[in-house]
Amino acid sequence: MSLDIVIDDPAWEAEPGLEALITDVVGAGLARLPAPRAGEAVILLTDDQSVQALNARFRGKDAPTNVLSFPAPEREGYPGDVALAFGVCAREAEAAGKPLIHHAAHLALHGVLHLNGLDHEEELAAREMERLETAVLAGFGIADPYAATVSP
Repeated sequence: MSLDIVIDDPAWEAEPGLEALITDVVGAGLARLPAPRAGEAVILLTDDQSVQALNARFRGKDAPTNVLSFPAPEREGYPGDVALAFGVCAREAEAAGKPLIHHAAHLALHGVLHLNGLDHEEELAAREMERLETAVLAGFGIADPYAATVSP
């Protein structure tokens, strides 16, 4: 799977190294999967209003959220899309005392894992997904995002 990172909100551009970190973290996560989906996934770095509109349209929740994943139906060539909301992500990172690029890289990885069929609906699946995320992020010197927080 390859990535196309689209910056829709210029606020994301103020984060040096963000695109490279997302690409590297997601690549490392995909390398740990037995059979990642083929094709190019889009990671949309956008604003709260755009994510709120997507959340309302596709999930029936009229509020912004940090990350949304839209897995495509199983077909070769297109795994799906992930969207991150700048304002929500920035507020969460600040509240947790962590760099925004670390939080965004984690959420991008989280979203891409959803595109590959991982989820956190059941406790065992959630623990496995969190273990994978934590191990990948540790390889980049990024602290365990679940140490004192709730799953995204």
